[in-house]
Amino acid sequence: MELLLRFAGIIARFLNFFIVVPLLSFLYPKEKANIPKITNDLLKVSAVDLAEKIRNKEVKSETIVKLYIERLRAVNKIVNAVVDERYNEALEDAKKADQMCETMTPLYLLQNYPLLGVPFTVKESIAVKGLMHTAGSMARLHEKADKDSESVRLLRAAGGIPLCVSNTPEWCMAWESYNHITGRTLNPYDLSRTAGGSSGGEAALIGAGASLFGPGSDIGGSIRIPALFTGIFGHKPTSSVISIDGHFPYCKDPHFQNYLAVGPMCRYAKDLYPLVQIMSGENAKKLRLDEPILTKDIKIFFKEDVGNNFSCIPIDAEIRNSMKRALDHFQSNGLSVQRATSLDLTDAFEMCVALLMEVQNLPDLLGYQKENKVRDNALVEMAKCLIGRSQYTFAPLSLAFLNDNRVMIPEQKCKKYLPAARKLRQQFIDLLGEDGVFFYPTYCKPAVRHYESLTTLSAVPYTKLFNVFGFPACHVPMGLNSEGLPIGFQVVAAPYQDRLCLAMAVELEHAFGGWVPPS
Repeated sequence: MELLLRFAGIIARFLNFFIVVPLLSFLYPKEKANIPKITNDLLKVSAVDLAEKIRNKEVKSETIVKLYIERLRAVNKIVNAVVDERYNEALEDAKKADQMCETMTPLYLLQNYPLLGVPFTVKESIAVKGLMHTAGSMARLHEKADKDSESVRLLRAAGGIPLCVSNTPEWCMAWESYNHITGRTLNPYDLSRTAGGSSGGEAALIGAGASLFGPGSDIGGSIRIPALFTGIFGHKPTSSVISIDGHFPYCKDPHFQNYLAVGPMCRYAKDLYPLVQIMSGENAKKLRLDEPILTKDIKIFFKEDVGNNFSCIPIDAEIRNSMKRALDHFQSNGLSVQRATSLDLTDAFEMCVALLMEVQNLPDLLGYQKENKVRDNALVEMAKCLIGRSQYTFAPLSLAFLNDNRVMIPEQKCKKYLPAARKLRQQFIDLLGEDGVFFYPTYCKPAVRHYESLTTLSAVPYTKLFNVFGFPACHVPMGLNSEGLPIGFQVVAAPYQDRLCLAMAVELEHAFGGWVPPS
């Protein structure tokens, strides 16, 4: 336990409860998004089923792509999530897909182009050839991708059609998608709240029904937290199974490549299996996704929080209740459900920081492409940011300052947490094995107000722990709370047991309804 870290957490918790939330509630009262109602049922069809309809010539890809372009334009006026688009090119791709359906059999198309004609969107930090690839950085303002990232290439090879790239925070370094290029993305369930980060633009479009699915990236919850905030499914796969080639920021350090994951975000659980299969490429065989799974044979372990840690913001009661409903459902159907009493997560924050500090040559926001090689000072830029004079945004600056000065944990102290972290990882693996999953909160509360995430950093361990451990983790939506905000939790498994997470997601969607459109 680091006393300074815990004290900082207590101060942040005090500020959040007594100052930040009351102030932001006054400045940003609840604002209904008035997202247009989905009137065409084709926009409610899963990617798997839509691909089947297209290859069976029940509907044309061109029709579907036009519908989604129209929906994107209507929704984006409200949530501000689209960064750059290729709508004209997508329509040409759709016409080619329809021509293929005229000359090839449905079976051949299923085997070789399982997503033929199905449109999707992409997080802007994941390269799509010809579209902006800035990661919200003014220093990369005119940067366009010269080729597709590997995950996008695989989705295109399967017949998918990218429509646009979606908003991120600067350098993907925040839980709110805001930058000086595109501005702020709003939550489709309540405009006074964030859609999360760093895959917040992607989550907002999918949650609003303007996209079926898209690749996101996750180094500390950046798929799963936006998925919680917008009521969709978000899967962070086992480390290194899905390639991160073509992602910015990027680092060659093997630790970084293990911690950062690219994975699918989608509205419907049944799409998770094929998306993970396609995006994994040659690595898909490691996941054994084709092996049949009987849900009744899966053992469920759970925890509701990190344990006895006053510095952490308590888990929202309705999120706790959503997990309890799921546990009761499985227990009543004969599954083994146990509280994971053997796992001590009290020092999870310290472990996450210690493991992250092992990464060498992290991408440097403040030293990126400096012609004079003089690195900007984080504290000076934070001061300039407060008066609107910095090219950077505040959230990544604050993280850069904390990292530069080792404010969270001194470098020499990090080493003492490494053995404990490795021991805890092995305890998880021994507990879960090849037939166990772990139910755990994704975040401490539903979608927070704009700017509020700066005072909720104590929620980092809920998601980041499974990045540094390399475990698969899937956020599962469980409906809306009393304020109309999405709630849910994450399902975690041991490495390469992604299929267990996905099986649970499918079962929970069947039992509790999954994604609920904003109204």
